[in-house]
Amino acid sequence: MPLWAGQALFGTLTPDIIVLTLLYSIAGLGIAIVNDFKSVEGDRAMGLQSLPVAFGAETAKWICVGAIDITQISVAGYLLGAGKPYYALALLALIIPQVVFQFQYFLKDPVKYDVKYQASAQPFLVLGLLVTALATSH
Repeated sequence: MPLWAGQALFGTLTPDIIVLTLLYSIAGLGIAIVNDFKSVEGDRAMGLQSLPVAFGAETAKWICVGAIDITQISVAGYLLGAGKPYYALALLALIIPQVVFQFQYFLKDPVKYDVKYQASAQPFLVLGLLVTALATSH
């Protein structure tokens, strides 16, 4: 919402921007879930139903990476459909290292490797956001 308000005030709030920010919000949810794994014991003790508590760590880690990856693949498809094939291809190329790091770190042990995973994979997600922003402005 703050992005939409700023865009409406200082630019043009287009349907593309609305759709893409909604999609990337889902990826942001996936990133937030990564942080839930290190507090599973405390969440259980407090009665908080974080995803790892509610669904178990095995299911929650797949929900997490699914939210991140499927969102970005959807954005790439959206960009392709909008006539931006080079931006879509660049975004797909940035997803590959994220998936590699998911298997190398996060999916092996989300508690042990959460920081290492985020430090390795998140820069590629942020670059994907930049690619998407450039696609909507050109």
